[in-house]
Amino acid sequence: MEDVVSLFRVKKFNPMWKHNSDLKKIYGREINSFINLSGRIGGKTINTIQLIGLTSLDKPNFDIVVLRANSSQLKQSIFLELKKFFFRILDIEKFSRIKFKSSPPLFITLSAGNQIIFGGVGMGSKSGSNQSRGKTSEKKLSLIVMEETQEIFSGSSNGQELLKHAMATYIRELDVEDGKMVYLGNRDRNLNGKFNVWAREKENDSTFLTIETNWHDVEPLLTRPTINMIKQEKELNPNNYKYMFLGIPVGGNELVYGAFTYNVHVMPQKEDNKDTFIDINTQKEYNFTKEWLLMHLEKVYFGVDGSTVRDMTEFIPIFHMKDGKLIVKCGDILQHDPKMNGQIRNNVLVNIHVRKWLQDIIDKYYLQYKEKIFVVDGHNTDLIEQLEYQFGGYCRVVPFTKKDLVATSDRVNNALADKKLLFTDESWIELISKNEIQAVTLYNELETVCWREDDPTKFNDAIPNDKTDGIRYPVAYHAVPYQLHDYSKGSE
Repeated sequence: MEDVVSLFRVKKFNPMWKHNSDLKKIYGREINSFINLSGRIGGKTINTIQLIGLTSLDKPNFDIVVLRANSSQLKQSIFLELKKFFFRILDIEKFSRIKFKSSPPLFITLSAGNQIIFGGVGMGSKSGSNQSRGKTSEKKLSLIVMEETQEIFSGSSNGQELLKHAMATYIRELDVEDGKMVYLGNRDRNLNGKFNVWAREKENDSTFLTIETNWHDVEPLLTRPTINMIKQEKELNPNNYKYMFLGIPVGGNELVYGAFTYNVHVMPQKEDNKDTFIDINTQKEYNFTKEWLLMHLEKVYFGVDGSTVRDMTEFIPIFHMKDGKLIVKCGDILQHDPKMNGQIRNNVLVNIHVRKWLQDIIDKYYLQYKEKIFVVDGHNTDLIEQLEYQFGGYCRVVPFTKKDLVATSDRVNNALADKKLLFTDESWIELISKNEIQAVTLYNELETVCWREDDPTKFNDAIPNDKTDGIRYPVAYHAVPYQLHDYSKGSE
């Protein structure tokens, strides 16, 4: 196209730009589906924006459909990037003739009348139905794109079936001669993660072609700070580097929190100041005093995993800082071990012990005017009711009901991989026995919680996960709050 400025194109993606008839000549088989796999910064988005944008201009008689697990996330990931792309490659007169509908359902109408239509497969809707689907196409389709395909598998126990249904809505409108389907995804850390298994199965489907890239393929586009950050990760945490930037599954078949690394995520105390902890990655200091927190603290989560007979009760405070960091303040964990202390009824536990603990934290860190949110295991309804009754006037209480362990554990791993979730290196005092509990017990849990061999969607119940669940609930709530029901808002 004469209007197109010089574009950087990763050579590995060249097959996607060829006509289907040419692909048959090259590979000796019919190919109409592509799986693009990579770690982070692998060029998938760059190529996809170019492919969608140029195809829509080259084929004015065809529409394009772009899908994602939750349609609302498409605005940032694809929609706005396409708007920037068109602005960059077209002159002002031609760009002004393109209409961008930026409120749901999203779509872009080009000057020729064809459209780029955006929709979700329904996983973002509260009912779990397909309410978030976009408008349907009125023309034949030249391209169907599934963005972040792994989200469908991590967010559903039957991701493969859901993906089939989502694509079936549009596939009958796909152009028979040269229509293409493109699936974009980041591999799971676990070799046998559901998305990884699906991607491997598609390698045996003759109509699919898998294209794998990594940051080396787009190195000419990267800034020097980005390259330095990648190389630093390779030096400090080679295993995590392989997963994040090369797209290699490194978690084996078992570990749940494979992204956790002691020398990356644990914040040591400053030598001359017990209130100050240092982020090893940035050398930034976090001072847990009233004055500093008043300026830098956004809110506090209290992750709660209640006990039955054997399990421990854990109240884990996670400080959400204004710079986006989530810091587990280990020194202020409230822990009750019924095996050591005997059972304590929830009304007594909350009204006496939790009340004193909470008031101490509020006074210690001056949290009177900061948002405080309890995120509690949804199964423990009695504990939820007690917390709501005792503290509902000044704290929110959120029952954690999103029970897909794979999906919620992924949220924790993402926070760890992004170095957003950190832990202060300090001990705490057990509730009744007053024993000093070393933080290494929490780190050991993060390093050993694993999946069951006979059911990779469930934790191995032979390994304690009380503390890590107290972290998983609020981190998952923080990442995707729309998937949970917040009782404090009343019925909806």
